[in-house]
Amino acid sequence: MTPVVLVVGPSRAGVGGVVAALRTRLPDVEVVEGPPPRAPDAVLAVVSAAAPMTRSQWADVERASAGSGLLVGVVAKIDAHRQWRDVVAANRDGAERWGSRTAIPWVGAAAAPVLGDADVDELVRVLRAGLARPPIARAVRAAVSASDVLARTRLRLVRSVRDGASALRTELRAAAATVPPGGAQAFEVQVRARVEVFLKTVDRDVADAVGEAAAELGCGDRVAVPRGHACRLEPSDAGRPTSSRRLEARLAAVLGLGFGVGTALAVGRLVAGWAPGVSTAGLVAGAVMGLALGVWVVRTRRLLHDRAVLDRWVADVAGTVRWHAEARVAEWLLSVASAGRDAGPRVGSRATPEGPAGSLKQVTDQYEWRCDG
Repeated sequence: MTPVVLVVGPSRAGVGGVVAALRTRLPDVEVVEGPPPRAPDAVLAVVSAAAPMTRSQWADVERASAGSGLLVGVVAKIDAHRQWRDVVAANRDGAERWGSRTAIPWVGAAAAPVLGDADVDELVRVLRAGLARPPIARAVRAAVSASDVLARTRLRLVRSVRDGASALRTELRAAAATVPPGGAQAFEVQVRARVEVFLKTVDRDVADAVGEAAAELGCGDRVAVPRGHACRLEPSDAGRPTSSRRLEARLAAVLGLGFGVGTALAVGRLVAGWAPGVSTAGLVAGAVMGLALGVWVVRTRRLLHDRAVLDRWVADVAGTVRWHAEARVAEWLLSVASAGRDAGPRVGSRATPEGPAGSLKQVTDQYEWRCDG
């Protein structure tokens, strides 16, 4: 089968000259500039030697080379720009920094010089060496590239999920510390609403990242981007915990009684010392103040207990939400990897007796989670 080489690049970069020169030097290779007749065996990214390429230009190159295992960078028009070697170095650094592929060969070429003969010897040598490499070797390079894409996407999403869950926990714990008496039920509603907002945000981020990864791997049409299927916690997951308060109530009652009796006796003696003739009024005043103080102690102790329970609860909720969100990330990245395997050898897989490595069951068995849709 005749190898197919696709030449891409921005306008006025010298793409046409490179195509014409290679068709002359490589008659046994089909060199195309437009849409290739099939998946290309190699892609040449042609940029001008006038200035280093931009990130958007390299993004276009990566999209065009998604189905190819061989990618070669070409700096054209080196006959007109003496600083072309600096441009080659800058392009090499930019490609390694922006892209998912590593060790991309970069060469200079003068395919259509104003004076003299065309200089594409180095390009021809690199291209022939790459095409002579066994197809399995090119597939392995592509599989490694796809693994890099998935790993980079997973790292970004997991970091975002963990940072968001940590911020959510801090926010809810601060709110739990200010819950008023009798406000536990309203606080539970607030927590549920905040969790729903967080999970919808995670779902949107996952959808965007999955779409980008699928497009980069050339399997965007095989992956149903997860939009409108936000994970949600069931009542058993996010319901406010109930705890036995019998012992706590007894302790609060004893403390309140102690404070109340002590206050009543102290006030009664104080009034009797100031005005011995009104000792009865002093006892009554002491009893009232003691009762008020005892009730305040009991209610305050109950409020502090409720806040402590809510604080522990929101910490558990934040951990559960983080687990749900990470499961969401794992599920959809697995769908991208599976679609990539179906599309071709771009995403490597390791077979096991149970099925492909990293199957959906193997991933989701690690989590207990529920999602709509």
